[in-house]
Amino acid sequence: MNSGKIDKSGGGRGLHRQEEKRRLLKLEELFERHGENLYRYLVFRLGSAEDAEDILQETFCRFARYGLRWKFVRDPQAFVFSVARNEVNRFLKRKLGRRAGEAMITTGAAGGFTAAFTAPDDQTLVALLCSADDLPAEQKEVVFLKVFEGLTFKEIGSVCGMSSNTAASRYRYGIEKLRQATEGGK
Repeated sequence: MNSGKIDKSGGGRGLHRQEEKRRLLKLEELFERHGENLYRYLVFRLGSAEDAEDILQETFCRFARYGLRWKFVRDPQAFVFSVARNEVNRFLKRKLGRRAGEAMITTGAAGGFTAAFTAPDDQTLVALLCSADDLPAEQKEVVFLKVFEGLTFKEIGSVCGMSSNTAASRYRYGIEKLRQATEGGK
């Protein structure tokens, strides 16, 4: 039976510290698993390495701040890309103002494919990346996530807020435009 006294021994603090340590280890593991890919995606979306670093940090701060229960997340990879995408949109609205930020979001990536990769040596790859930059924004993002990040259409749909069929369709149209551009350049 409880005597009504409060336990001041500090036994609860040890459990709190252990939980905090576990949470930090999960964040570290999450960063190791997805950090590089998220960074490349953010450079693709923003066109600036400095802005990408800031948004990457803010994305992981958001995970830490909310103490997310990862057992409720069905697809961690799609979830981290979705959170990063939302952070990009918030950043653009804040940095450029609401109207200009929304215009930037709808027109697509600021940097595009060539900003996300350092000077490739292969001239064919250079031509392909330049052609990819000319794709419409919705196709460009889907092609990037599918080809370079290896997301499934279901994951892309989750990240971009569309159905998996729409993601597949945009990917198909984007790839077809790239094929036409490379065959037309020969």
